[in-house]
Amino acid sequence: MPVLDAILLIIRWAHALAAVTWIGGSLFMLLAARPALRSLRNEIGDANGLVGRVLAAEFRPIVVTAIAVLIITGVILTVDRLTSDAAGIAYTAVLVAKIVLAVYAFAVAWLLPRRRGNDTAGIGRALSGPAALTIVGVIVIGLADVLAWLFERGLIGP
Repeated sequence: MPVLDAILLIIRWAHALAAVTWIGGSLFMLLAARPALRSLRNEIGDANGLVGRVLAAEFRPIVVTAIAVLIITGVILTVDRLTSDAAGIAYTAVLVAKIVLAVYAFAVAWLLPRRRGNDTAGIGRALSGPAALTIVGVIVIGLADVLAWLFERGLIGP
């Protein structure tokens, strides 16, 4: 295996690991931690606020690191793929959709901790809350699989 291919493999692995860590952690927080904290609040009072803040504070550096890794590796992988003949119009369109959704997720992740004091309601909360972030993250991971499939098809040819 040529050295450049080995480096790109490591970069792909880091990109996937960062995405899975961030979105997996978000799924845990949404599906396990939040319900557990609600139960705890019902049993012993307002421990939810303190424990929730501690969990969020511990998870935040992981999210920041994951975002940094995703941006750096994503730029490298995008350049690598788009300079290949295997990346056609469909690949580029799906890649643009993935990038737009990823930027949206980065913005939501950046704004979530800052929003606590002026909590939004209704549709704004639905579009900028932890559930929206997690759903968008899962979609982005799915689009990564679509991109791999489109790229492999492009390598085979028409």
